Amino acid sequence: MIKVTRSPELEEFAREGRRRFEAADTAWFEQTTAYGEVSSFGTAAEEQSRGRDGVLALTTDQIREMNEAAGLAITAPDDGHDDDEVIEAYRAGDAGWIITHGRFTFEDGSWVANRVVNIVIRDPDDGGWKSVLTSSQLLVPNELLTDGSPLRSAPET
Repeated sequence: MIKVTRSPELEEFAREGRRRFEAADTAWFEQTTAYGEVSSFGTAAEEQSRGRDGVLALTTDQIREMNEAAGLAITAPDDGHDDDEVIEAYRAGDAGWIITHGRFTFEDGSWVANRVVNIVIRDPDDGGWKSVLTSSQLLVPNELLTDGSPLRSAPET
């Protein structure tokens, strides 16, 4: 039987990742990223990194530059004051997943909801958690997907 349980350990892992990101601690990400065919997907179709080297090449500085170019900052709801309400983490044996609910906030104060899902596996060699997949999603209200929406692509002919 596989039993899924909430994981305070992985919730703290996510908070530590945020702190390390803000400190531009690339060594931490090198230690916590698996080898092989790991992947990272951003919110735009072209934002894809595959393989350890590709994922690690997307440095914290590059992510900051992309965000600044788009005129946004990544924040948690309510300015991130209550991390327990915006981070969910679960595990089943040596597999875990972390869901971070946040937002992209633009220079004018407007924002769009964002969700990041990170899949992690416990390393049998050192016991630490290693990221194997990260995916960032923009959350779009269904009413923005009606006929004529600029978010919809024209049918292929």
